[in-house]
Amino acid sequence: MAFKTSASKRRFSFLAFGVYHYPMNQNILQIPVDCPVSREGIFETLPSETLSGNNKKYQGLYDRLAPFYDFATKLYAFFHGGGDARRVHQYLAELDVKDGDEVLEVSIGTGRNIVYLNPKASYWGVDVSLRMMEECAKKLHKRKRGVTLLQAEAESLPLKTASFDVVYSVGGFNFFSDRAKAVAEMVRVAKPGTKLMIVDETERLRKAHEKKKASGAFYQGKPISDPRDFLTPECEKIAYREILQGDLYILTFWKKG
Repeated sequence: MAFKTSASKRRFSFLAFGVYHYPMNQNILQIPVDCPVSREGIFETLPSETLSGNNKKYQGLYDRLAPFYDFATKLYAFFHGGGDARRVHQYLAELDVKDGDEVLEVSIGTGRNIVYLNPKASYWGVDVSLRMMEECAKKLHKRKRGVTLLQAEAESLPLKTASFDVVYSVGGFNFFSDRAKAVAEMVRVAKPGTKLMIVDETERLRKAHEKKKASGAFYQGKPISDPRDFLTPECEKIAYREILQGDLYILTFWKKG
């Protein structure tokens, strides 16, 4: 059963940390009226005891990594891809974010991608890791960038159907507990005719890192499946390619109009 948040909760979260630089479309939210809101203005819609499988495992890993994540990714990008901006733009070039668009990033992490996108759109972010989103809130607050953050699973988005003009996920899809359900949810909340994008590490990269001490905890386990296997019948104009010497794949598709 879905609920919409109360006006008092919305006002509190707006004022708590100043994260929401642009007014959000409040009709998109479907959360309980008593949903807790963190000091940083994050809607905590996900009780930790409900998590299981990969979502629980990677919530713990990313919570611990959060304070160091941006430094680690920028250092890796410096040696593999010519720097963070150049690396990120190789996949963000697939997105066409227009002024006023409602944009959803599933598995937003520390907000690494939003800072490179059109500042005149309305941004939403979902992640299971509260610590990662706290870093995101701090970063975007400093940059005076707006975002609405929700702690939730990709498999159960607390958002209204057919609400978003752009939907994408970068760097979390391989770790979702139920990737087919996550795709179905991303498609559900996208407006008809919307382009969606999923970006994540390839099996080649996983094999290269699974036995390394620093990164092994993330990459040990089952081989990475072809993300096209999880698409729904509502998806069309499907395209898949690999970038950055095979480190990442980009999967784009459109929700039928």
